[in-house]
Amino acid sequence: MAHLKQHIIIRAPVEKVYAFARDPLRWATFWVGLSDPEELTGQGEVGTVVKHSYLMAGVRFPVTSRVLEDYFGPEGGRWKGSIEGPLAGKQTWTYTPQADGTEVAVDIEYTVPGSALGKIADRLIIEHMQERALEQTLENLKMLCEAE
Repeated sequence: MAHLKQHIIIRAPVEKVYAFARDPLRWATFWVGLSDPEELTGQGEVGTVVKHSYLMAGVRFPVTSRVLEDYFGPEGGRWKGSIEGPLAGKQTWTYTPQADGTEVAVDIEYTVPGSALGKIADRLIIEHMQERALEQTLENLKMLCEAE
């Protein structure tokens, strides 16, 4: 299982960043490689299910995302989800208020079975690509939240 962990400071209030990022209709606007929802049940709360696809190394994989936790309180927010399909895994996003905005931290564990890789590349190349995609995803979220 591969593990990615990154964080970024976004110069916007935590309420705004959390509301933007938990909205499944906006995920494809900032998440690199993620398509718009093909099927959607819910609005980002626990129990929300989103069927979409994820583009990795030029190959489109069908995935289903499920919201497992959706919490926002005085100390910030936390969102957890599972990913089902050939790229299975779990992700946790935390949103912590800072004096200059919001710290967003992401922790993702995922597997890419050999059959899904096919001729794409070896596992180390895929992990490096995913690390860079997550970095760009956070930069996209920052740009969108700071611009609105």
